[in-house]
Amino acid sequence: MKIVTTLASACCLAVAAAACSTSGGQTTATSGEQVLTLAAAGQGPAQAAVEAFKKANPGVVVKTTFTEDDASYQQQLRTQLSSGTAPDVFRMWPGGGNTMAVRDLGADGMLMDLSGESWAGGLSADLKAVTTDPAGKVVAVPVTIGAIGAVWNDQALAKTGLAKPTTWPEVLKFCKDAKSKGVVAFALGLKSAWVTQLVPYALTASLVYGPNPAFTQQQKDGQASFAKSEWKQAMDKYLQLRDSGCFNDSPNGVGYDEQMQLLGQGKALGAVHVLSAVQSALNSAPQGTTFSMTPFPATDNAGDTYLPVSVGIVYGVNAKAKNPALARKFLQFLASPEGQALYAKESGSSPALPSPSFQPDALQRPVLDAVKNGKSTLYPDQGWPGPKVQQEHLTSVQELFNGTIDVPTLLGRMDKAFGEAK
Repeated sequence: MKIVTTLASACCLAVAAAACSTSGGQTTATSGEQVLTLAAAGQGPAQAAVEAFKKANPGVVVKTTFTEDDASYQQQLRTQLSSGTAPDVFRMWPGGGNTMAVRDLGADGMLMDLSGESWAGGLSADLKAVTTDPAGKVVAVPVTIGAIGAVWNDQALAKTGLAKPTTWPEVLKFCKDAKSKGVVAFALGLKSAWVTQLVPYALTASLVYGPNPAFTQQQKDGQASFAKSEWKQAMDKYLQLRDSGCFNDSPNGVGYDEQMQLLGQGKALGAVHVLSAVQSALNSAPQGTTFSMTPFPATDNAGDTYLPVSVGIVYGVNAKAKNPALARKFLQFLASPEGQALYAKESGSSPALPSPSFQPDALQRPVLDAVKNGKSTLYPDQGWPGPKVQQEHLTSVQELFNGTIDVPTLLGRMDKAFGEAK
């Protein structure tokens, strides 16, 4: 399924570093009708949106909770939703794939029906596919689109004189040349489990989902499997990258923060990652450092390269929200051209909905070009029938890199999880 020009995972993606903070906005007393509670994984973009919303709505108080680790956030919100203590508005994940994804929460009746909102009527079919519950009701507003590609430290790359690879053979040669110059080609931090999926998603875009957009449906129909598809080639190539010295030493012992430090400091020339990760890389980068992105090749022909592009961030309203009217008003702001441009800029993404004022940079332009040229695919997990498939993939990749399992075992586990989730 291709993404139309209005569409924008992450990612999802995602930030790491376990920490939690709370901010209550204004501290003066106010009526209950003017108080909104909100939770998000990752503070920066959400806080910027909250501040802009409060400025446009004087007197409104927004009480926020931010959790910087995705897994902790998912667990905390799930617990709060079950116990009736969840905030009015919260960030979710599009489609399916984890316990805080739209379809999973929607199936459990935890989300407010937003089908009647003005912005909901203009959603494309692709956007609706990842923002609706199993009953077909719109329950989330899409805020950003993101992509998984080769993210480059421009200054570090220029210093080596190496060119960005556009084919698989060029990738392997690039790794060899980078190593000879004393730098890492691609930083990798598999200690943070969610990072394990990014290289496979980049490879399968060109090997599986680009050539065959119906692959996931064929799996659901019992006509295809991970083990008997080009997923095997993708995972074999993942190991080939490791064995060719493309990554830093001991990826399973390196977390997301250290991975982004390697990229930001120029000790690694690139990383196959969600584009929003650049925000973390900038924290350790010398002043003036810039970043760019190219699709990560998986074949011998540059024209066969697809880019995984998908809705990255979505927000929904608690079905038991204490202030549903104000919650819907906040989502209307997120859906507005102003809200879309603001959140995209702050998160290093592109807007999911039309936003004429948004100006794409060297990271975002390739995303929009891939969408325009029909060379984009969805993130695989957004079509998977349940979160167990992704969970199995994440943990199994770590075991694969430890040498405790092989590729057929990994894919067999994923097939089993897929079958049990159908």
